[in-house]
Amino acid sequence: MPPDNSPRTRALRMLMTMDATVLALLGLAFICCPQTITAAFHFKDLPPAVNFLIGMWGCALATLGAGYFVAAVDPARHRLWVCIGIARGAAEAIFGWSCLARGIITWQQSGLSILLAAFMAIAYLALYPRTTAAN
Repeated sequence: MPPDNSPRTRALRMLMTMDATVLALLGLAFICCPQTITAAFHFKDLPPAVNFLIGMWGCALATLGAGYFVAAVDPARHRLWVCIGIARGAAEAIFGWSCLARGIITWQQSGLSILLAAFMAIAYLALYPRTTAAN
């Protein structure tokens, strides 16, 4: 049986592909140029050892992106990846908001990330593949 090609599933595939692309590119950037990443997020005067953590984070993002690329082919078969998208987006938004509320970071450093993470969680939740009699 071929994968579902309904508008909802196509939208979910596009979301997963976009998410995969962003994660893979961010991961590569975190690995290859961590100083540029810290500057882009307005973090200054960080110890050089932080570049190791940023690079390790990049490895996780790049491999997560690879998983989303695979799952985007047939999201109904890879529902777990959709659940991971929901959990990841919610966790990132809550953690970002928590750090912002405690004054650890500024809105300039975190605002876009918090909003995008919340959007991704809501979008994955809305497009989650529903179980039907056919699957």
